[in-house]
Formats: sequence, structure tokens, C-alpha cells
Amino acid sequence: MFRFLMPALLLLSGGAFAQGSFPLDSAWASARRHYPLLRQQEATDRATALQLRNIRTGYLPQAELNGRATYQSDVVALPIKLPNIIIPSIPKDQYNLSLDVRQLIYDGGATSGQRDLQLARQQADRQKVEVDLHQLRQQVTQVYFNALIWDAHITARREMIAEVKQRREKLQAGVDNGTVLASQVDMLQAEALKAEQQLEEAINGKQAALATLALLTGKTGSEMDALVLPAPAPTGNAPLQRPELALFRYQQEVLGSQAKLTESVTRPKLSAFVQGGYGRPGLNMLSDKFDFYYMGGLRLNWTLWNWRYQRTERAVLHEQEQGIQAQSEAFDLQTRAKLLQQQAEINTLQTAMEKDREIVELRGKVKNVSAAQLDNGVMTVHDYLTDLYAETSAVIAGKTREIQFVYATIQYQVIKGY
Repeated sequence: MFRFLMPALLLLSGGAFAQGSFPLDSAWASARRHYPLLRQQEATDRATALQLRNIRTGYLPQAELNGRATYQSDVVALPIKLPNIIIPSIPKDQYNLSLDVRQLIYDGGATSGQRDLQLARQQADRQKVEVDLHQLRQQVTQVYFNALIWDAHITARREMIAEVKQRREKLQAGVDNGTVLASQVDMLQAEALKAEQQLEEAINGKQAALATLALLTGKTGSEMDALVLPAPAPTGNAPLQRPELALFRYQQEVLGSQAKLTESVTRPKLSAFVQGGYGRPGLNMLSDKFDFYYMGGLRLNWTLWNWRYQRTERAVLHEQEQGIQAQSEAFDLQTRAKLLQQQAEINTLQTAMEKDREIVELRGKVKNVSAAQLDNGVMTVHDYLTDLYAETSAVIAGKTREIQFVYATIQYQVIKGY
């Protein structure tokens, strides 16, 4: 199976560790470092750290300064009069300035639930970037192998041009001696020009691929002097590791954290408080003088009925979780279908490669015989060019199939998420 593939792999990968080479792994790593969205993960981490800092303040004492000045139309008064006793009346204008300090003792798990929710959202947001990076990995792989294919075209076209020029020089000697028609040399010259056009097309194609690769990786042209054809990747039964599947799991964890936080709404909440203030009246409601006061104690809040808000919210979150589960299963199904198609392509290329070497050898023999017959004047230039073009096409097809085979095996692993 690898009779034709392995010599090319050894030739192309022989410089994998040479200075100036740019293997596929390096292209992947460079593209990942250069991708702008990678900085989004850092921004997400910083934002989450700030949010967690705010959430932790829920366990710290909270202080509030409150002030109030009011005038009311009526006040509490005693409906009796006693001799020789003056009962003070409550003033209708009242003033109050207080400092309230509250310390949370138990909040039913609301603070810890908010922390878990933020951490789950952080994981989901980071994984969204990983999904984009995996798509970038696929794009880099495709561009990298396009450049390798164009390089194979360039090599084959240059060999063809050299062959045509060699034949043309030999025929030119015959023209000079009057034994060969000048039109025969003109036909070779026309074919050489056509091959040079095809060579220029291949060079432009490779340059475009390298320019795209440079854009994606942040590298310059001089840093990509030698692309290296990697070894074929193994195709096994390893489980899927697609980042999209991990994203679906993290999104479900976000919904689970939201459900736990919802449950804390109806749990009792206990806190301690201290209040100190100055006003008129103070705590003595019968005094009409400004006075200092303070009080402290415990405060309990417990929502006993909220019109089934908690149950409805849990039902909504459950339906959303089921929707994400359906998306995950559909993605898994589509990915496995792609793997079957990719495996079929690998098998097709593998079968074709087994015939490529023999085809190239036979086309080469036919071309060599035609070249000898052309030199001896027993074959026309047209027939020779037909055989030369057939050999060149076979070489290009064989080299292209080798590269496509390696690409197909690597793409198989990329589809699986590796």
C-alpha cells in the first residue's frame, strides 16, 4: 500500500527537523497563538475573577448610611389629661440619620450558587473560543495541503519543461543540418511555452496559499521556507473529542447551576444587624428632643409563596437542557456520518495509490521510447508530446493523491476533534 507513498514521504519529510522548515504542527500552534479570539479567553478569565470578587463580598458586612426628614399630618397622642402632669406630644416634623450594618449568616446557598453559575459560564465562554479555534485548525490544514499540492505541480511542470527543452535542442541540430523540419521545433517551443504558463499558474497558486497561511499564522514568507508533508495519521476507534460536544456539556452545566440558584430563592435567609443613629424622636417616641440611639438583632426572611415561580423556572430550565441535549445528539450523529464519508475517501485514495506507481513507471517507459524514436526521426513531435503529457499528468496525479491521502487521514482526526 505504501510502496509509492513512502518514498515521497521520506523525501518530503526528510527536512522536517531541518532549520527553516515549517511543519503542520507548527502552523497549528502559530495560528492558535495568532488568532485574535484567543485573547477573549483571557478577557473572560479577568471578567470572571472580578465577578467572583463581587460575589464574595456577599459574606462581608454591609454598611448603609440612611437619612430621613418628614412632616406628618398627625401623630400618636394620649387621649387623657392628668392634673399637674404634662404629657409631652410627639412632634409632627421628624428627623433621622442612621448607620445600618448587616452581616449575612445564611442565605440559603444563593451566594455559592452565584459563584458556581459564574464559573460554569466561564467554562462555556472559553469553550466557545475553542470551537472557533478548531474551525481555524481545519482552515489551516486545508491551506497547508493546498500549498503542498501546488508544490507538486511546480516540480512536475519544471521537469516537463526541462525535458521539452532537451528534445528541442536535439531537434534544432537536425534543423540546422536540414534533416528535420523547423515546424517540429516550433511545436516543441509552443509546448514549452504552454508548460511555462502552467508552471506560472502553479507558482501563483502556491504563493496565494502561502500568503493565506502567513495571514492565519502571523508568520512571514521567510519563516515558511519549507513546508513538510506529515506522516499519515492513524484512523482508529477513539471516541469523539470535538470541542462542540464539550460546549454542549458546559451549557448544560450552566443550566444546572441556574436551577440550583433558583432553588435558593425560597430558602430562609438569616442575617444579623446593628443600627445606630441620631434623630427626633429617638427610640423614645414620647420625647420631642434629638437623641442618639442604637439597636441590634437578627433578621429572618423566608418566602413561603411566590405563585410557583420556582417550579415554573425549573421547568423552563429543564426544557432548555433537553434542547441542548438534542443538539448534542444531532451533532454527534452528523460527525459520525462525516467520519464514515472520510473513511470511504481514505479507502478510495489508498486503493488508487496502489496503481499510481505502476502507471507512472509505464508512462515513463512509453515516453522514453517515444523520445528515442523522436531523436531517430521515426516519430512525430505530436506523438512524443502526447506521451510526455501523459507521463506528466500521471506524475502529478500520483503526487497529488499521495498528499490527498495524508490530508484525508489528518482530516479524519480533525473531524474527531484531535
